[in-house]
Amino acid sequence: MKFIIKYFEELLASIAITIVVLSAFYGVISRYVLNNPIAWSNEIATISFTWTVFLGAAAAWKNNKHIHLDLVYNFFPNKLKVVSDFMKNLILAVFFLFVLYLSIQFTITAYNKPTAILRIPFSYVDLPVVIFFTSIIIRSIQKVFK
Repeated sequence: MKFIIKYFEELLASIAITIVVLSAFYGVISRYVLNNPIAWSNEIATISFTWTVFLGAAAAWKNNKHIHLDLVYNFFPNKLKVVSDFMKNLILAVFFLFVLYLSIQFTITAYNKPTAILRIPFSYVDLPVVIFFTSIIIRSIQKVFK
């Protein structure tokens, strides 16, 4: 269970990218080998790619792999770096709470809008945004108390 919690974002992103690859591969095979194109494979690949992008970004945040400017930061003394990191994570956590609220509202309103081919609610397409912001908030809080 600890493994799943520790690598939650990476696990979901890995599943999503696997679905992208398999769906795209199946779409190519059905179109060019079987001469019977399958329209839903593109939609599944697109939805899964959205999941991959947002969950991959959450994993990058967790592992401090996002691009940041540290030219001035590197000249700070260690005590000021600690305060700066604390303030950054606290401010971003508060900001992301607000954006999480907006993304939840957006996801709820998208429930009645179906996708073009599979007719599944768009909430499933928008859900990784909610997971992304939730993950970032949790990881920011973890960084503050580290």
